[in-house]
Amino acid sequence: MSIDFTASAPKSARFPFPNPFSRGTYRVWQRNRDAFFQLWKTELWPPFIEAILTLVAFGFGLGGYIQQRLEGMSYLQFIAPGLVMSSVLFVASFECMFGTYIRMKLEKLFDAMVATPVSLEDVVSAEIMWAATRAGLTATSVLMVLSVFGLVPSFWAIAVVPVALVGGFMLASLAIIVTSLVPSINSYNYYITLGVIPMQLFSGVFFPVSGLPENVRWLVYFSPFYPVVELSRNLFSGTVRLEALGLALWIVGLCLVSYYLAVTLMRHRLIK
Repeated sequence: MSIDFTASAPKSARFPFPNPFSRGTYRVWQRNRDAFFQLWKTELWPPFIEAILTLVAFGFGLGGYIQQRLEGMSYLQFIAPGLVMSSVLFVASFECMFGTYIRMKLEKLFDAMVATPVSLEDVVSAEIMWAATRAGLTATSVLMVLSVFGLVPSFWAIAVVPVALVGGFMLASLAIIVTSLVPSINSYNYYITLGVIPMQLFSGVFFPVSGLPENVRWLVYFSPFYPVVELSRNLFSGTVRLEALGLALWIVGLCLVSYYLAVTLMRHRLIK
């Protein structure tokens, strides 16, 4: 039996913009956190292993053949912040795709939570906030791995963690938008193939976007992941310039738009 979601959110409906910092959002976030740490033995170690494997394959493997310095950095130093943000991309996206879909459709947890004083907006916001939290934890883990290899050149690199939180919030919101539209869990293959993978490959993670042909380079600037990678690289290298402010504002704007669309579209999907 499904819950009538229309009865759960009249208060939130009065406000033109949802609130991601409500008490209800925190309670649902708390539930997701507790469930995560019950599975810590299988959830905490993958970011470390993935970072090491990627670093060895691309940094020491492919990087051994690239002698040219990229933007004044060695290839290892160039891809280090990209590796941090790649982990953010996959963690935030997958958490709000498969994780949210399973909780919503298979486990029926949304029905159970909305039967309490928690609103639907609280539940959706908590899904996004928890994915952003996981993205921040993952970014911290990858930074620890990179520091062991001596690839953290500046104290500004610590600022990459809040960038990961905000970028994770935006990427999680995009994944929620997809979740609000897919008819089945198998449909995520479209977003992974046409969204997540292109964002990783063509947002400056593995090579400067200036190396792309001029007639297609402009497409990179439509990638919501591009400003996240560029800002993290500026901070990572310690060369914080005025353009960093523009990148930060770009990311915040993307966060606001994607979050609003995510909550709105999920309401349209779930309200009967």
